[in-house]
Amino acid sequence: MSKRYDCIIWDWNGTLIDDVSVALSSVNDMLIKRNMKTIDIQDYYNYIDTPIIRFYEHLFDLNIVTFDTIAKEFAIGYDKHIPENPVMDNAREMLGFFKEQSISQLIISASNQEKIDAAAKAYGLYEYFACVSGADNINAESKIHRAKNIIKSFNSSWDKTLVIGDTLHDFQMAQHLGVDCVLLSRGHQGKADLQTANVPVIDNLIDLAELV
Repeated sequence: MSKRYDCIIWDWNGTLIDDVSVALSSVNDMLIKRNMKTIDIQDYYNYIDTPIIRFYEHLFDLNIVTFDTIAKEFAIGYDKHIPENPVMDNAREMLGFFKEQSISQLIISASNQEKIDAAAKAYGLYEYFACVSGADNINAESKIHRAKNIIKSFNSSWDKTLVIGDTLHDFQMAQHLGVDCVLLSRGHQGKADLQTANVPVIDNLIDLAELV
């Protein structure tokens, strides 16, 4: 797979930020609040989907509790559980590694734009990115529709662009763009599911140095 890339598209949650346990805790807070059975990480992996409303359809009757209510409660729980420094192991090292090679680095995320901007600045990561693109809401919808126009604005060759993410949705985005993809197994989807994509699956971001 090793080739010279000039553009890398990073996912945020579960890729640069180690927050799957945070998400699980927030979801379980909502279940406990309603006297419902909590889920474990394997349940989380089994149910995860994009748009995220599909995930919650496994857990809640959305005719009784609205998705808008769920999205707001999740955001509150996420902020409660997020640690002071949730940056993924070796994320800074790899961001610096690619910056030294003059590779443009972008974030394209389904998470809220304002939250990503604030977090990236707070964690000292913002300076590495030529573009940070998040959603204009907190509903964690598909990000595929934004990706193509963003890449075009950087005049990047499709065959020199790489997507790095942690879910099959990131792989689907890469397929939609016609670009390469690497998936990280420490995020929001289980390794066995990621391996069905038939792209490199890594256990630590430092492994990117041998692939890119």
